[in-house]
Amino acid sequence: MKRERFEAKTLWIETSRDWNGRYWIAWKPDVSLSFRDRAAMVKWLAWPKGTPTRASLDSWLDSLAAADAERESRSRDPQPDLPLSDELLATGFGPECHDIDNENTRTVI
Repeated sequence: MKRERFEAKTLWIETSRDWNGRYWIAWKPDVSLSFRDRAAMVKWLAWPKGTPTRASLDSWLDSLAAADAERESRSRDPQPDLPLSDELLATGFGPECHDIDNENTRTVI
């Protein structure tokens, strides 16, 4: 996934997602830190709430949170697990077709 960047004067924030969720890398002059928590990052940045830059940062972070929520809702499988058909059980493919306690089952690699 491509990283997204927020830039304001001497501050850069890059963000992306991995298997643990969203993370941010924030750069201030001579310092950079990685964050997993949005509140901790905003506290470390120490920008006053009334500034236009802080308002644009908050709106950018809100848009990222909305995109993550949409991605999570799309990734959920809406269909329940369907029961196995007799044809599928007769072929013997897949771990659900074998007795797990049976040690004589061969593994094909």
